[in-house]
Amino acid sequence: MARKKTSHSRLKLKTVISHRLKEVRQELFGEHGGPELARRLNLPARTWYNYETGVTVPAEVLLAFIDQTGVNPVWLLSGEGPRYRRGLEDQVLSDLTPQELIRRGLEKLEERDPEALAVDHDNAEPAEEFVTVSVVNSEDLAGDVTPLRAVDSILVYHGWLKHPKSTVALRVEDDAMHPILPIGSMVAVDCAVRGAEDLQGRIVAARVEGRAVIRWLELSGRHLILRPNRSSPNTPTVAIEPAAVGQGSGPILGQVVWSWSRFS
Repeated sequence: MARKKTSHSRLKLKTVISHRLKEVRQELFGEHGGPELARRLNLPARTWYNYETGVTVPAEVLLAFIDQTGVNPVWLLSGEGPRYRRGLEDQVLSDLTPQELIRRGLEKLEERDPEALAVDHDNAEPAEEFVTVSVVNSEDLAGDVTPLRAVDSILVYHGWLKHPKSTVALRVEDDAMHPILPIGSMVAVDCAVRGAEDLQGRIVAARVEGRAVIRWLELSGRHLILRPNRSSPNTPTVAIEPAAVGQGSGPILGQVVWSWSRFS
């Protein structure tokens, strides 16, 4: 018995979805970010690239992709509505993926004048729905200076901050997290969240050679792995020995809960 042919409409839908999968992957992980996304989905890189060319995506993979990227399922299927999900401000921030937090921050900021987000404490009052967050130096944050010296301040939507009094802002100083967080991007770091088990697979601020850097955090046995979004000789993957994890306040400085990306 001959196999039933796939209808033209279904083929068209598969092609459109594959294009949108590729579009989101390129936007969040970069032109060559397929292997990194595949790793997070527990797939071989070749399998993921097959999906981008029109191979049928299993439901469990599609759900994992939505969870990892925060893409709006309605947009993915129909092209209608916002590309990324909205209306999640009331959820606990730790339940959101780093990509969701990053994209949600960009969407909110694009709805307002970005120039209005840099404020002077003496000459401006924050809007009710925003809180003022101090910008600090990477050396000060890594050195556990108390109290931290603010070099600037920004306004952040209050719904993104679970612990506003324990949150500081930091400017990204290297290209390790490109294209998600290019050099010059601003991130908000919740210093009240430092447990490695709670931050597995998330973006964190961590102490490396006396500076605070922004990296993905992974656990490998008792070791902490600080992984850049793209490796280079200047931004290698760092493995922290178990003995170092227990020293002082530890290498993890906090969870990145908000970002304002700077696009070149």
